[in-house]
Amino acid sequence: MQPLTIIHKRNLFIYYSLFIFAIFFIALHLFDIVHLTHNYTLYIIVNVLLIGFLLYKKVHARIVQIFLILAWNILLIALTIESGQLLFVFSFLYLLLIVNVYQSHVINTLLAIITAVEIAFLVIYMQSNINITHPVESFIFLTSFLCIIGLLQTVYVKKLWSHEEKRNMEKQLELSSTEAYLKLFFDHAEDAMAVFDLNNKIIEVNAAFEKMYGWTKEECIGQSIQLVAPEYVEAAHNRFLKLLQGERFRLLETKDMRKDGSIFDAQISLAPIYNSYGDMLAVSVIARDISYLKENEKLALQSEKLKLAGEIAAGVAHEIRNPMTVVSGFIQMMNEDQQSPYQAYTGIIQSEIERIDLIISEFLVLSKPLAEQKSTLDLSEILQDIATFFELQLEQCQIQLIQHFNRNSLFIYANNNQIKQVFINIVKNAIEAIEKDGTITLICQNDERFAYIKISDTGEGIPQHLIDYVFEPFYTTKATGTGLGMMISNKIIREHGGVILIESEEHIGTTITIKIPLQN
Repeated sequence: MQPLTIIHKRNLFIYYSLFIFAIFFIALHLFDIVHLTHNYTLYIIVNVLLIGFLLYKKVHARIVQIFLILAWNILLIALTIESGQLLFVFSFLYLLLIVNVYQSHVINTLLAIITAVEIAFLVIYMQSNINITHPVESFIFLTSFLCIIGLLQTVYVKKLWSHEEKRNMEKQLELSSTEAYLKLFFDHAEDAMAVFDLNNKIIEVNAAFEKMYGWTKEECIGQSIQLVAPEYVEAAHNRFLKLLQGERFRLLETKDMRKDGSIFDAQISLAPIYNSYGDMLAVSVIARDISYLKENEKLALQSEKLKLAGEIAAGVAHEIRNPMTVVSGFIQMMNEDQQSPYQAYTGIIQSEIERIDLIISEFLVLSKPLAEQKSTLDLSEILQDIATFFELQLEQCQIQLIQHFNRNSLFIYANNNQIKQVFINIVKNAIEAIEKDGTITLICQNDERFAYIKISDTGEGIPQHLIDYVFEPFYTTKATGTGLGMMISNKIIREHGGVILIESEEHIGTTITIKIPLQN
């Protein structure tokens, strides 16, 4: 459908043609070439003024269009009947010519049919009333008029088309530039971008999408690919249905899935795409990997908890340890009396006091930064020392220790006591997780920058929903645990520039990986 602004411009052209046509025939009347009554002349003037008024008031372009065509037809029919000369029937052909400006097949076809009927009617009606006066002059004037109007129309149309072509070229250049900028933005954006059709199939993706999700453009186009974690599929489907209803989603946090099946935290924005008529064409998706942000938030929270635990530890060490030392001394004295009927109780009390002292000692590790007494250590020797340290206990518990690491030196820059404490904590936890006849595997690997120590056990494992709490203060699944061992181990490794990773499956076992930098 043509825009109303274009129809309005074409209405102006038709009106100017009508205006010139009216002046021309009024001139014929004044030169006595065509005889017109005053009523007819007045009719012509009123029609011209009325349509001019409609154009001036910017009445709807379609209504003005109908008025113009009707006015032309009535004017030509009345002129032919009034003059009594069939010669003016050729003026209908001129009307058909200028109406082509509308470039409408419907208008041209209807007007051609109506004109054929009008000419047939005029020929039949005027057969007995033909009154030809000044036939030569009329023919010359009419021919001249058609030639002049045709020439003016050609000049006007040429000028109009040149103007429109220039505007179209400018718009095309502007559109091309806009598309080029949008293409550059789309291709080089850091965020992953994708466009889906209304059937949830991919239309286009950018380079960042390929990098983030692992799918190439060739694999994606025309396909419906699962990009969310399995547990989020239903939620993603509901979001898509809401998108089709015109809703938008901004900075929504979810878990997406790469081609290899790995899950990552993502922040996505979704919005429908419309054309100029308001019809929905597609759906856009902009995604950002926020895994590192989540990790930073987790580390910040962990740091806050460590700080809080340290503050508590300082208070506990000051307020409890001194009086507990006094209590412990008296209990030891009472416990040395072999004749005391309370010796069994004092022994239990002494054991519990020692446990409290252990808790306070662990608290003290949290209450101050770790000592910077670092030196160059041979990691292989440390691991061998740990294996030797637990040899007797492993034999008593009927647990087999499997070692997979070479005896070549791997040097790290660390605090010897702290690093040993980490390995002792982890191996001790592994032993306690195995009821009997289990296996602990100790693996050490390395690359150019890091050493990777994996300690695996065949114990009961940790439920998936509890893994995130392992490094929490005071969290433990053991009846006699303090819940500080893994938290302290994590703090030690992090302050040595490393990281501890936990993988566990319930009733199968746990693998703890310690990643620590090698000495340059």
